[in-house]
Amino acid sequence: MNDSISFQENSSIPFEEVLKKYQDFWKKFYNVPTFSPFALPEETSNLIKNMQDLLLVTSKMQYFTLNYATQINKTYTEALDKIPPNNPEYSLESEQDIKKYRSFLLGTLEESFTKLFQSEEFGVLISDLMGTYSEYNKLSRNISNTYLLSLNLSSKDDVDTLLKDIQEMKREVRALRKNIDILMSEDKIAK
Repeated sequence: MNDSISFQENSSIPFEEVLKKYQDFWKKFYNVPTFSPFALPEETSNLIKNMQDLLLVTSKMQYFTLNYATQINKTYTEALDKIPPNNPEYSLESEQDIKKYRSFLLGTLEESFTKLFQSEEFGVLISDLMGTYSEYNKLSRNISNTYLLSLNLSSKDDVDTLLKDIQEMKREVRALRKNIDILMSEDKIAK
């Protein structure tokens, strides 16, 4: 099949192109005529579409997470490479030497990570990563809501609303207890 991608092809081309090939393959799959013997029921096609979207978002999340870990690891490595291996200035024989070396090491790490966190590339990566996590949560909520509704159970949004109401009621109970304690203490003082 011409649309399949081997691991070696996958590793030699940019991630965006891999996603495009993947999406093109699924578009061909969805081009099955609606009124054919191979047509899927609407609920099934919606579920397949949601699962395909979830798989796509999961792939993006994995890609961005791998890039994040790579950048953090690269920054650690670069910071530690700045430390000379056998410098007589850091002999580590006394407590003062250890404190001096620790201070130098922390300064080097702080400098490297400050540079990383201020870079535009890292900011874009974090934005992409958080965006895909948000998209993943939205898709998984939509999929779970479909199943919950078909089982005649409360959706995630209903449960969230209930939890919010319970938290509000807890706050009100605490406020009432506080007021009762104040009234009881005033009553004891008055007697």
